[in-house]
Amino acid sequence: MKKIVGIFSLVLLMSSCLNDFLEIEPLNTVSTEIYWKTENDVRAALNAGYVPLKDAYKKGFLNWYEARSDNFIGSSGGTNPYQNVCFNKLTAALPSCDWNAWYKLVSVANYAIYYIPRMGEVMAENRRDHLLSEAYFLRAYAYFNLYKIWGDVPLVSQPVLKKSDVYKPVRSSKESIMELIKGDLSEATRLVDDSETELYIYSPGALYALCTEVAMWNGDYDGAIGYSQRLYDLNVYTLEGTDFKKVCADPKTTDNIWTLKWSYVLDGANSIVTTYVNSGNLLVPTKEILEKWKEWGGADDVRRPATLDTTKITAYRDNHIVRMPVGCQIWKWSPGERLGETAYRDCYIPIYRLADIVLLRAEALNRKGDYQGAIDEMNKVRRRAGLAERLLSDYTVSGGGVDWLRIEDDILQERQFELYGGGKRWSDLMRTGRLESVMNAFYDGYITTYGGRGFIRYTEEWQRYWPVSQDILNENDKLVQTGNY
Repeated sequence: MKKIVGIFSLVLLMSSCLNDFLEIEPLNTVSTEIYWKTENDVRAALNAGYVPLKDAYKKGFLNWYEARSDNFIGSSGGTNPYQNVCFNKLTAALPSCDWNAWYKLVSVANYAIYYIPRMGEVMAENRRDHLLSEAYFLRAYAYFNLYKIWGDVPLVSQPVLKKSDVYKPVRSSKESIMELIKGDLSEATRLVDDSETELYIYSPGALYALCTEVAMWNGDYDGAIGYSQRLYDLNVYTLEGTDFKKVCADPKTTDNIWTLKWSYVLDGANSIVTTYVNSGNLLVPTKEILEKWKEWGGADDVRRPATLDTTKITAYRDNHIVRMPVGCQIWKWSPGERLGETAYRDCYIPIYRLADIVLLRAEALNRKGDYQGAIDEMNKVRRRAGLAERLLSDYTVSGGGVDWLRIEDDILQERQFELYGGGKRWSDLMRTGRLESVMNAFYDGYITTYGGRGFIRYTEEWQRYWPVSQDILNENDKLVQTGNY
């Protein structure tokens, strides 16, 4: 037990922030003499990587992936003014500009990637390979988020083993970051043991889900189809039942692929969930999403009342962008109807659900011209939601052709509803090239109509990305700020 505790302490030391790590003493001697001797050492070290992962989600999940989209509106008050994020008024002083939690995860993975192949025959080859696969996966996942949030970021792919390894990293191009991600995922898929089944940490399902999403970001539709098929072939996941709240709130349903386990004792209150439902009016669903969702599926769509408190539509005044509505809840992760203090404490965070991958696969099939296959995939999600199935004839145009763009629009609309609040909407707008048109229409239409002023329209590519924390820039004079922030 003492050795396991020591592993956690060592890994936390190794995984200090990106700038602080420059001052860490070389760890090669102590690491090889005391740790990295057994499979338990490796497991404990990798487990430590999930701590900064949770920290990253607590620090920025809402801002990075939800508040910037057309899913939510934010208040201008508090220490973390969500309205600034909603209105594209980002500054380097916002807490979510700090990327250090992601680099802590990168550091954990770098040490594991270095040491695991050097451990000799202390464990079975398939176990060693699978654990190494997990390390590559974690690094790829960290850099994929850094890529989506900041674009050009420092590329640190080696552990600090001696003083000559210490340097001040600069920002690398997002293209080189994506090459690292693809290389890590290639190694992870080569080494993974498909017989392993996990939910709260790494699994083959989590790997193939990430590979599918990365492929879609790169326009590699064949790759997305292939990786999603590998996930299907695991025969582990199904779109379970029509109780949508159970699907979202119960991490053990077969719809869940990878979920961050949460403990109030160890991790504190789940701020993602509590901000949604227990902070009054800091960040609330838009009136537009309630109305659009009703028009989309009416009373038949079981997801809408399971996701949002639909009775609160009357709370939205004509100037509700300025005078925020109170009590408009998202409760999809609650076992009951509402989230009370005891209910939210241990709410888990689903990172990948099967419906996410089904709809990505539908997009890929549509882009490859398999329109019926795309519609079939989309209908899997619609059936579970209680909606009528789409037909190919719904998308035919004069002359017998198919309007593939309308199919894609509908798939993306299903993603917005199905994955609402799950951190997917902003990413979908970015990767499909819809961000500027959707968000500017959202500002000029909805926000303006209901009293919002002072937003900044999207006109430059750099606006898609976050500024770097000023504290980080102060610590490393080789780093430059994003765009014109």
